[in-house]
Amino acid sequence: MSDLALSKIGGLIKAPEDLSKLDDIRQQFAKEKSTVDIKLSTTTDSQIASINHNLAELNRTISRVEEIKADISKFHNTYDESVTSVKDYDLIRKMISINQFMEQVTSLTQDIRQFRKNLERLNREIADETAMLKEDLRYPVPNILIIHYRYTRVRNFADYLEKYSQSLSDDLQSLVYGFTSPVRETIRLFDELLNECIISITEAVKDDNFEMLYKVVGIVLWEDKEDTKISVMQNLDLVRHNVNKDYNDFRSKRRNYKKFFFDKFKLFFEDTFNSCVEHYQYEKIGLYGDLQWLEEELTFVYKYLSPLLPKDWQFGAFTEKIFYDKLHQYTMDMINLEPPAEDILQILSYDKKFADYSKQLEGSAKSIIGADLKETVLDDYLRNITNKMNEWNDSLIKQETTYFSERLKAPDIYPYDQTVEEVDNNNVPFELSVNISAFVLPDFKTPLNMLKQQADVAAESGYSKILVAVIENWCNAYIARVENFQVVVDEEMDRYFTVFSNEKFLIKESKMKRLFKKRPTVVNIDELSPEEQANISRPGIVEYFGALANSFEISGESITSRFVDTYKEKVHTNYHVKISQAFESAVASSNSLNSDVCIAISNIIINDLYVEMCKLFTKQWLEDGMKQTGDAMSAAIMSETIAEYLSELRSYCVYTIYQNLCQIFLDKFVCAYIKIGFENILYGDGKKINPETQGYKSFASRVGKDAELIFGGLQDLFTDKDRQYLLSTVSAIEILGDLGTSPNPMETFPSIWEHHILPVFYNCSTDYIKAVVYSRKDMDKNQWKILEPVLKDIKARYHEKVAPPESPVLTLDDFEFNV
Repeated sequence: MSDLALSKIGGLIKAPEDLSKLDDIRQQFAKEKSTVDIKLSTTTDSQIASINHNLAELNRTISRVEEIKADISKFHNTYDESVTSVKDYDLIRKMISINQFMEQVTSLTQDIRQFRKNLERLNREIADETAMLKEDLRYPVPNILIIHYRYTRVRNFADYLEKYSQSLSDDLQSLVYGFTSPVRETIRLFDELLNECIISITEAVKDDNFEMLYKVVGIVLWEDKEDTKISVMQNLDLVRHNVNKDYNDFRSKRRNYKKFFFDKFKLFFEDTFNSCVEHYQYEKIGLYGDLQWLEEELTFVYKYLSPLLPKDWQFGAFTEKIFYDKLHQYTMDMINLEPPAEDILQILSYDKKFADYSKQLEGSAKSIIGADLKETVLDDYLRNITNKMNEWNDSLIKQETTYFSERLKAPDIYPYDQTVEEVDNNNVPFELSVNISAFVLPDFKTPLNMLKQQADVAAESGYSKILVAVIENWCNAYIARVENFQVVVDEEMDRYFTVFSNEKFLIKESKMKRLFKKRPTVVNIDELSPEEQANISRPGIVEYFGALANSFEISGESITSRFVDTYKEKVHTNYHVKISQAFESAVASSNSLNSDVCIAISNIIINDLYVEMCKLFTKQWLEDGMKQTGDAMSAAIMSETIAEYLSELRSYCVYTIYQNLCQIFLDKFVCAYIKIGFENILYGDGKKINPETQGYKSFASRVGKDAELIFGGLQDLFTDKDRQYLLSTVSAIEILGDLGTSPNPMETFPSIWEHHILPVFYNCSTDYIKAVVYSRKDMDKNQWKILEPVLKDIKARYHEKVAPPESPVLTLDDFEFNV
């Protein structure tokens, strides 16, 4: 008996009185046993039925496997028969091919007969669909997909015929091409329909016409897939023309409708931009103030249109590049036109605005000048600007040269406020403001205006090196003008002295020719008519020299006072030296030109003095001292001539030019006076100086009188401050009296040299003493050989003890006297 039964019996019989219930317990157990038997029998029957069913299914499976084996055996037998019966196989294949060909010919015959009719119907459908879309952008082009289907079959059919005809004769090829030629009109019509859809997409989507977009994109995607298939086949060299191939699916080459889609969109956007450009054709800079539509269009494409298109098309970036390229090109064209500074500023302002906008749109700032190429673009801009600047400068040089050489009218007048340095009665310096009507060259300020315009534009670009390069190029152009004028001055001086040279009045051995850079070819002025003289050297040369010097002096002052500090503030300190050096070189070149001009004017004045200077230190000169009036004396005549020149020059020359001219002239005049006088003694009519001669006939008295006349005739032409230089230079003539008449020259000359000459002429040439030594009756060259080293030693010791003066007198620094 099981533990469960025992447990249950134990639960029923717990006390002795429970034994009386054994019959009831026995009956209860009998019932339970009967119930269990019934359940067991039912379960067993179910399991047996399932087993029988499974065995039946297994029998059926075995039967099917046998059938499959039989079929495989038949397949093997068929294969063996086909391999062993090749002749029959080829025959079957040929029969099949012939049957296909017959069916293809029949189909081709039917399609050829209906080709024109079907083509005309398709053309009408395309035209109708195009017209409906042009009338209403909300038109969903419901027929475009079926039109594309029919259009594709027509093109495939035409491709098939044309490809097949390539194996035929030329005549038959012509017939085939003539037959398929109407398809080209169908292609044009379909392309027109597709183009109209493409250019209408943005506006259609704005009107919620999404159906047209999806249909067009579907067509483009399908065409792109077919193009990819044909490309793969061509790359794998698997393209073979099978005459039996279904021509409805035949393609011989790519149709590139994806490229068509993007090209038409590009053309549409470009036309939109070009329309805006055309609107501002007369005010090109105005376009930058009216580009809100462009930003709105890009925003719409990025936010709404691009997400509706395939992601790999990157349509937003594609559209942005179209507008960017157009805007970039337009900007570069604008820059190449050399717009004024305010226009460049507007371009740069919009460039920043567009960069900020593109950063919001794409996440990265983009410059319409080109982020990566901005420096290169600005270099190109600089190159264009500098090239134009150089071209303009070359043209200006030619104009200025012609104007200067022809001298057809008086120079232009320019009101000029200048500051003149002066000293009062107590020798205290102060400044005077003086206004004069200065002679200048026409439009002499134009180069400065050009500098300001271009430099301001370059400064606003934000690139220091661009500004520096513009300034350096302008300075180089400025220096080129200066160098041209230096050549012009030389040529004008050569022409002038060809006609008006007075060297003929000097002695044959005169060394005055060294005053001129070139030895001119002198003609006899008396043999020339006024017209011939004018053709060689036109009148007005001194006035034009003054105008030339004034123009560059005023320009140089403007550069120093207005431009140097202004543009240094606009660049990094690393570039300050470059800017300073560029401007300094320009100003230095103009100062050099002005010095050349002052030298040229001085030479012209001195040339006019030769008639009187040829009498210096001669018997006639000594006899002038016996005359009761000084008016007829050579020195008086010379001072009168000089005063006439200087007074006129002072009326139209700016103070700095006049001051420099006077200094250069006085230096040259005094040296010429001394040189010519002593040459007359040694080689001409003059007699050597007799130091024992006294009275008005003495050499000292005579040179003293000349110094007095020269100073007296010229002092009113100088300010109190500048009159000191006049006094110093004239003293070089007066000192000659002491040197020419002092006793014991070997002892007194060193003393005069140290205490009277060097304190005035700090760097005086020893040739100044040499000329006196050779011209004194009581001295000779042997004494000079002894005296010269003594003077040089005194000069060296004097320079060691005494510092150079702040305003040195340069008159005798370069004095030369060759014996």
